[in-house]
Amino acid sequence: MKLHFILPFLFTASISQAQTNPFVADETLEMAQTRLADISARTDDQNFALGAVHFLRGIEKTLQTRWQYNATLDDFDLPVLRLPVAPNPDALPFSPDLITNIFAGLLPDMAASRAALNAIDGDVALRINLNDLWFDINMNNTRDMGEGIMEIGAGLVMPGGQMRDTAQMPQNLKIQFDTADVAWLTAYTHLISGVSELVVAFDPTEAITTVMQSATEMDDLRGMPLVQRGLIGQNETRWMDQFAMVYGALNMQPNPENTRAAHAHFLDMIAQNKVFWAELALETDNMLEWIPNETQQAALGFDMPTGTGIAWQAILADAEAILNGDLLINHWRVSPGAGINVKEMFMNPPAVDIVTWVQGSGLLPYMERGPIATSQSMRAFNRLVSGNSIGFSFLLN
Repeated sequence: MKLHFILPFLFTASISQAQTNPFVADETLEMAQTRLADISARTDDQNFALGAVHFLRGIEKTLQTRWQYNATLDDFDLPVLRLPVAPNPDALPFSPDLITNIFAGLLPDMAASRAALNAIDGDVALRINLNDLWFDINMNNTRDMGEGIMEIGAGLVMPGGQMRDTAQMPQNLKIQFDTADVAWLTAYTHLISGVSELVVAFDPTEAITTVMQSATEMDDLRGMPLVQRGLIGQNETRWMDQFAMVYGALNMQPNPENTRAAHAHFLDMIAQNKVFWAELALETDNMLEWIPNETQQAALGFDMPTGTGIAWQAILADAEAILNGDLLINHWRVSPGAGINVKEMFMNPPAVDIVTWVQGSGLLPYMERGPIATSQSMRAFNRLVSGNSIGFSFLLN
């Protein structure tokens, strides 16, 4: 699955403190985080706002780091790295540990978000205007062109592809986040934490260092950079180097502590998703809904096909069974009688060796007899949403 689910970050709650202290459009996320954290007895709405600020602030830090180093990184199909960052004419030299540091830095921010959300013990009804939210990417405490959250995520804002042009966006994009959305946002913190743990587990720093050093040495031997000589296009050179970086990282032994933590986060994500759908079904209002139930309408105007919730939960049920080892993954050498136990791969992770994995010998320790997962639930969901399963997957989590 393409990791476009990074865009739900663009819809999380605002930093509105309360009706008596509304969100200030020129306030940075860092300022709002301090202001909300200093409240001694927060309401449930304020705790939701603080949880959202921690979440968004974590994303903002990744954008700021990438801007400091002029690190585009959008070719790496990972959350936060796909978000656009404007060029920095006075950037720091690229550091090989940049990617690992970005994802390691997300973990405490996601934990802080969950802590605020866990403090909620009542109903939530927090109304915000999405156009008021922005990331201070260049860290100048001023909202500049292109820093609006909706500007950054316009291309993937709505499931169906509507509203791709920022010039066509209405100025008022009001959303009311409800009690069910507490579980929705909590689930996303677990998703980001799980992916971050996996990146840290396969720490690509050494692989990136090796590729960068070898590229420099080869350019020195040639007497000029490869792209300047015209032997190969710059995009192809970049693709080959990045492939070597990813392949080199995956070929190293991952840290089991991090993969086990990732496994727990993915299961917690599914558990929170179940809570979200159960609470969403109980809603009887129709007030600026972010994700609507069968009787509501979405405030952003997208259509939610009837039965979407049931179909998506079927996919999550399969994912949960795979993570628990109750369903196995197909492999051509042993299926249909046997398959791969994904849970065991998280618990005792191997290095990724594409050749032996395809041939089968590298996965033999994780192969066993048992029922095999199918793609039936995903195919059914894809038909329901008219082929836009990726768009809805980042929305629904």
